[in-house]
Amino acid sequence: MENTNILYSLIIDYGYLALFLSLLVEGTGMPGPVEILFLAAGYLISRGQMSFLAVVLIAALGNVSGNVLAYIIGAKSGRTFVEKYGHFFKITVKDLEGMDRWFSKYGGVTNLLGRLIGLPRTPAIWASGITRMDFKSFFVFSAIGDLLWSLFWTSVSYLVSMQILKIDLIGRTYPWWSYLLMLVGFILFMYVVWRIFLWMKERYLT
Repeated sequence: MENTNILYSLIIDYGYLALFLSLLVEGTGMPGPVEILFLAAGYLISRGQMSFLAVVLIAALGNVSGNVLAYIIGAKSGRTFVEKYGHFFKITVKDLEGMDRWFSKYGGVTNLLGRLIGLPRTPAIWASGITRMDFKSFFVFSAIGDLLWSLFWTSVSYLVSMQILKIDLIGRTYPWWSYLLMLVGFILFMYVVWRIFLWMKERYLT
């Protein structure tokens, strides 16, 4: 709870800089309650102290910067580390060869889905560097995933803040049901993405 309060206070006190740095760390694969960051940003957006578009872009930029940092570290020293200590994690040479083949073909999509779904995010980021997959593909798909993820959480946090503060600004621009449709549409999109991921897993990993 204390760490959560600290994260919230950082955004309140330092705004965009704290948001960028926090999301950069998260982008390396480090776990953390990043939703708290967006809730704080959503509150400031509702008060007119931050820009919705700026929050989306800065959060995505911070996240993709962390992705790139993790990729570089993995590409420079990750392979050597896994080859030397992989047996402690039950990673064999055959496993590495399988990772190489997978990420050379599907690394970009894997990183995109990993960011949207969440669970395979950290392994995908580091495996991309370790296997030295095509950097352009890694960057483009990661950036798309980070942008969609940032847009979703910024939107949710903003709407939650508006509801808590009882500020009726949304209805002045769009009817309330349009936001409901957007939310339903995003949930359906996530379901389709999840089904695609399961199909790829069953076809290529079993």
